[in-house]
Amino acid sequence: MKKLLFLFYSFLSIVMCNVVLAQNFSGSWSGILMIAGEDPKNAEVIYLSIEENDKVISGLSRIELSSDLMEFAAKSFSGTRKENTIILAEELVRRSSKTRKSPECKLNYTLEYDPETEYLKGNVVSSDCRNYFGKVVLFRSNHVVNLEKEPTSTHSWKHFFVRNYLKGYPAPQVLKREQEQFVFQPIYFDHDKSEVKPEYHEYLNRMARVVDGIHDLRIKIIGHTDADGTDGYNMGLSKRRADAIRAYFKKQGIHEEKLVIDFKGKREPVSDNLSREGKQRNRRVVFEFAY
Repeated sequence: MKKLLFLFYSFLSIVMCNVVLAQNFSGSWSGILMIAGEDPKNAEVIYLSIEENDKVISGLSRIELSSDLMEFAAKSFSGTRKENTIILAEELVRRSSKTRKSPECKLNYTLEYDPETEYLKGNVVSSDCRNYFGKVVLFRSNHVVNLEKEPTSTHSWKHFFVRNYLKGYPAPQVLKREQEQFVFQPIYFDHDKSEVKPEYHEYLNRMARVVDGIHDLRIKIIGHTDADGTDGYNMGLSKRRADAIRAYFKKQGIHEEKLVIDFKGKREPVSDNLSREGKQRNRRVVFEFAY
């Protein structure tokens, strides 16, 4: 038995190693540079354009000041990769000005890729500026690294990215895949009740993370009832059920403008209202993503 377990874990390690090695870091990366324990909210913006060829790394970096995005330094870099770790060293190419504001210090990077969160993050230390060191967090993006003084994009994405990172959310592309792969299921209610049962909390929490973590995503919450009672009463009951889910999401930190409710009363059953089971399937809240 021990031998079988050893072989299994050895095989699993090989598979995981191959998954890491299959990851190619070529492309655009964006993120934040935190110098000497700086608050992420005040961090500088950093862009990397990486080219990887047979574990040899090259490319360009651009650092822009959060306080003044016209102040920047662009640099070339080279380095190597070993499994999921990248070592980079910069050389200055261009800076926006010769003032002390310009982030001209050349950096050496030690970055590690996390396959779960898909962040590329690690430590930086300057090779030519004393006591200049910090941390960097990067995610895959569409931002372009350029050598011109005019930036190619604003820093409008930074606030939401920092917010998500501090909440422990994975990289934006992970949340987007979670949304694309998310499978909705109804939330069922007891007869004439609108309380959310604890058995649904874990499912709702997963949905809440996706909605909260994607900037332009909203969730539509639609309440339904069985056929017992008048039309007017059931419209109110279906609204109370949708409101109960909305209140649950708000407690998870989702802003109210991302939560849209609708209520149908008994007008749209999914099963007959002649049996106990059929009525139970009709007493529900269902969901759909909206933009």
